[in-house]
Amino acid sequence: MIKIAIDTGGTFTDYTAVGTFQNGKNKMIFVKNPTDHKNPARGIIAGLKKLAAAWHTDLEPLLAETEQIIHGTTLALNALLEKKGAVTALFTTEGFRDALEIRRSQLENQWDLQAEMPEVLVPRRLRLGITQRMDYKGDIIKELDENAVRFACRKCKEYGVQSIAVCYLFSFLNPEHEKRTAEIIQEELPGVFVSLSSEVAPKIREYERTSTTVLNAYLTPVLADYLNIIKRELAQFGWDKPINMMMNSGGLSDTDAMARFAVKTLLSGPAGGACGNEAMGKMMKNSYTVLADMGGTSFDVHVADIENRLIPQSEIAGYPLAIPTIDITSIGAGGGSIAHVDESGRILVGPDSAGSVPGPACYGFGGTEPTVTDALVVLGLIDEENFLGGSMRLNKKLAEKAIDDKIAKALNVAVKEGANIIYQIAVEMMADAVRLVTVQKGNDPRKYRLIGAGGAFSLFAANMMDALHMNEVLFPVTGPVFCAWGMLGASRRSDFTISFFMERGQWNPQKINTVIKDMKEEGKAELIRLGVPEKQQDFCLTLEMRYIGQHHEISVPWQGTFTRERRDALDIAFNNTHESIYEYAERDKEWEIINIHLACMETEKENILFPFAENKLPLTERIVAGEPFGQAGEISVPVYHAGDFLDDGTKNITGPALINFDYTTVLISAGFVGKTIRNGILTLTKVGH
Repeated sequence: MIKIAIDTGGTFTDYTAVGTFQNGKNKMIFVKNPTDHKNPARGIIAGLKKLAAAWHTDLEPLLAETEQIIHGTTLALNALLEKKGAVTALFTTEGFRDALEIRRSQLENQWDLQAEMPEVLVPRRLRLGITQRMDYKGDIIKELDENAVRFACRKCKEYGVQSIAVCYLFSFLNPEHEKRTAEIIQEELPGVFVSLSSEVAPKIREYERTSTTVLNAYLTPVLADYLNIIKRELAQFGWDKPINMMMNSGGLSDTDAMARFAVKTLLSGPAGGACGNEAMGKMMKNSYTVLADMGGTSFDVHVADIENRLIPQSEIAGYPLAIPTIDITSIGAGGGSIAHVDESGRILVGPDSAGSVPGPACYGFGGTEPTVTDALVVLGLIDEENFLGGSMRLNKKLAEKAIDDKIAKALNVAVKEGANIIYQIAVEMMADAVRLVTVQKGNDPRKYRLIGAGGAFSLFAANMMDALHMNEVLFPVTGPVFCAWGMLGASRRSDFTISFFMERGQWNPQKINTVIKDMKEEGKAELIRLGVPEKQQDFCLTLEMRYIGQHHEISVPWQGTFTRERRDALDIAFNNTHESIYEYAERDKEWEIINIHLACMETEKENILFPFAENKLPLTERIVAGEPFGQAGEISVPVYHAGDFLDDGTKNITGPALINFDYTTVLISAGFVGKTIRNGILTLTKVGH
């Protein structure tokens, strides 16, 4: 049987598959195709047909032999960035409807008084106060005014509201009013989606909880429509099994669950890469790895340090997200990122992207803006005759024209110099992103291995590695489809988080054990619904803790039950975790538990390393710009192929050189050497290391 993973990105969609077809030989196959933004489901079917052709069959027979389809998508994220979500209303406690706009009254840069804040997703006329009130213990001090809810529903009907977020004060301690409100909405507005904060993010912090609930309401109808189309399209080819969806947590759920919680899929694609990063570290017996994934739209960075730690709260496009998420940093520095000259004469790269349509100018689809990909073509680093695995030809003249018109003339430089400036800026932007998750958190990047992923990063890796003084970068053969490869090893999972307040001096093990027992029973039921038998279920407990008076909490893993004697062990675990993250701990200071998080998951699965494909192409030479290789002027470099490494592992390739993989090319600068350390992994180091 076959397992398939699909990762829909902003520019390309990636497909990986492993298994046997009709009792034949075990195969490992991956392909890519451009993302169809107008009809993503149609694009996925086209990609699956391409995958089936690689198995020498049609789609229907392939799906008949497929046991699992895993899907990660940027659809919800794109809907948020492009502000194409559902028409949304917010029902909140009377007097608090402006909390969403007041935010935390904080600026990312306190000196920038002109800073633009992200658009409020619910206009004030649809932020409706409802008479009701709970106190800080969850006790009702003012009953829910059901007439006020019905009046608010009538107002929503006038404005064509498609989705309603409900977020009342302290509902995370007592959801009674929110649940009754949902019942009334269904009576008054059947068909309107309802998002309850007590289900989406039952945690302390009103603004963050409201933001997350509104995001879910805004995005879920869009994702639900897409998932229904995907299921309908696949059903035409005989697929009648569940589709597993990748979540922000690095685990898998299904389309039924995500059709109610789209907010859990905002980082579903990059989360697959984080799973792959952790898997690579285990394969190489090196827990310290940094994933650098440069796709068509963004550059994603993830640090694996023994295991994938979840952060209790993150931020997406300026909106707080109060659900557990793998810690991934993204910047707008992908192959399609647009370069431009600002008013002061500086060249800026990103965050705007040309996407797949019209795409970079060199695609020939009507794009006129210069992109990173155009710069790579002009520098000779991309073979214009063999792009996207040979399925697409690029137009170098269009790339030169775009850079000349928008960059070179503005700076009064030659076209190739303009292209090299774009290249060098992209290198430094990516290096800064890695510094952000290593140096600025007190970690030395030199102790980490860099994992090169995405279709474009391998052309920047040597120079970025040099800028960061890192010792080694690994290029798996599945690097161009790394997130989809990572998804193949993901497990089905469900996460539960509740607010639970306990200071060190108020230690009550019986109380916390009772809460965890109830959470575990709920988790077992959800895993069984997802098809995970009880003997394959695993549970990971995390306490979100902080020093008393500290603003934000950290996640502290814990095993076993709690007793009076184990408080000291928790004391040590919290301080050690704090020190591992921030390089310091205040061991004499009192701490408190804020939230309890229980991850309920299928027992861990292993990723399969894809091998190099056999090469039948001869060694060639290519004329390229020398600057990316650390040399001046135009130079001639040998062009090898990944299949050239199918020997005893002793073959070394010293730069300057290029190595073609399927869907990407590795650049080896002067003073660097590339060699294979396993069949399927190329390593790049400095000569002498």
